[in-house]
Amino acid sequence: MSDNQDGQLLDSPADSEKQPTVSETIPTLPEVQYHLSDQVVVSVGAGSPEGESMGALRTQLMSQHLKEGRRALAICSPSKAGRTSFIAVNLAVALTQAGVRTLLIDTNMRAPKVQSYIVPSRPVRGLADCLEDAAVEFGEVIQDDVLPSLSVVFAGGPTDKAQELLAGPRFKSLVDLCMREYDMIIFDTAPTNACADAQIVAMLARYGLVVARKNLSYVNDIKTLIADMRANRVEVIGTVINEA
Repeated sequence: MSDNQDGQLLDSPADSEKQPTVSETIPTLPEVQYHLSDQVVVSVGAGSPEGESMGALRTQLMSQHLKEGRRALAICSPSKAGRTSFIAVNLAVALTQAGVRTLLIDTNMRAPKVQSYIVPSRPVRGLADCLEDAAVEFGEVIQDDVLPSLSVVFAGGPTDKAQELLAGPRFKSLVDLCMREYDMIIFDTAPTNACADAQIVAMLARYGLVVARKNLSYVNDIKTLIADMRANRVEVIGTVINEA
């Protein structure tokens, strides 16, 4: 320390060098790790009936969807019994195993489910965060390298403004951006008998896959969903019977 002319003490250069920098005073969050639940059947190993079925679905999607330059698919079901998240997550992982750069987006901001299949080691920002707050950039909610070739946008909910957020221009901007960056985008959606969220997502994706649950889904509900999607100019590429 040294005296100045007014008798006040000043830090010496050596003391100043000991002061913490800005970066040293900001805590660094640990890197996010991801755990796959046992419901991600395509990662458990080859040979299971569910894994084989998902592999067959992937093959059809690659030959009849990706080959035509289609880059997005909304997974829809009339009720929560359909378990769209099971299909969406497993299909996304199966695509990455074939080398397809895939983005999985959980648009069910009312009752998010993807995070129970792909479990982050700590809370991360999700879709609701960047749609509600323009200060949150899209890159902050896209979790890259969850698996090789797999990125994920978690829902970030729940929120009671899901339909308003999905219908807004910011969600469309996010989808347009991701269409240019990924080979395929898989959207998990909320049940259509509870809200119009899935229809909004499907209209942006332009293509939809309808999921029915064996012994739990009603034929009339499936027919109504398909008719509504087609009325909204969404091409329904097929229907999957989910037995899981």
